[in-house]
Amino acid sequence: MTDLSAWSVSPLVLAPLELTGPASVRRLVTVTPGMCGSLKTLAATAGDWTWETVSAVCGLDVFNARDFGGAPAYLAFYYSRIVSRDVQPRQLTFGDRIEVQSQVFDAGSLSVLTVHRIRHVATAFGAEAVPFDATEAFVNPRPDCLYVENFNVWLSRRAGGGNTGLVYAPPVGFTQAPLPKLPPSYSPRASCASARYAQVLPDPGRESWVRVCPDLVVDHPVDLVDDVNGVGLLYFASFFSVAERLQLRRWRALGRSGSAFLDRRIGDFRICYLGNADIDATLSLRLRTSRDPLDPEQEKSDLLVRDVSTDRTIAVASSRYQVPSS
Repeated sequence: MTDLSAWSVSPLVLAPLELTGPASVRRLVTVTPGMCGSLKTLAATAGDWTWETVSAVCGLDVFNARDFGGAPAYLAFYYSRIVSRDVQPRQLTFGDRIEVQSQVFDAGSLSVLTVHRIRHVATAFGAEAVPFDATEAFVNPRPDCLYVENFNVWLSRRAGGGNTGLVYAPPVGFTQAPLPKLPPSYSPRASCASARYAQVLPDPGRESWVRVCPDLVVDHPVDLVDDVNGVGLLYFASFFSVAERLQLRRWRALGRSGSAFLDRRIGDFRICYLGNADIDATLSLRLRTSRDPLDPEQEKSDLLVRDVSTDRTIAVASSRYQVPSS
């Protein structure tokens, strides 16, 4: 019989989620292979952190939420953003010890905004916590940190199923009372509303950047293996993969190497989700690439995703990055 008292504590045992305030938590995490690599893996991991964090601070099991009619209610992703300076997403690798501090805001009716700050620490058992005010992500990001921002709204399927007619649906037991109000200037609502009508996310000061080449337009049948989540909806994180694959296709067409693509420095990557689509849908993708005329190493890509059969805009994305010096 094994003597459990003789077991030593592995350095990979993670500290539990720690409440650090009425609307904030802290995690000490060891980066595993499934958490790093593509932007999709980072977005997916941060998405799970978001649902865990909202569950912890709002007193509701987000993973099993039900609306007042008994149907599943989903804390759906309306907007996602990754912001980085010195710490790049691909610098997170196997075995890294990171501190994740997260704060949730009341973002208005049936919606929350969660900000995660990711910082390297020395060991799995952490280091002294650096005070976290989530507004730093909007006004003065720390160069030694990586930020992920998620804006979520409660949705449910209408009777009859289907992914094209999702409706706002508050779950039983959900309250935003513990959450601080999100300052309107930090809300992505206006940007997403603009994206719906202009078909591009606003990027003040960069509208005059020059196009690198003609737009790349392709059809993308929904990938049942990669694009669909466990409840039959298009998975929010898969759009990061869709965007990166199209960027890579354009990148190679410009004669650039795969290693240079991995080495590009991402400053800001935003996606606004304006709808969902059925699993047999075909999506039309249009990618526009432009660069700063004063600094050609600074580029941006704007992606428009539309459902061909319903002629609806599904998502609008924008990313800014620095091309490695040749």
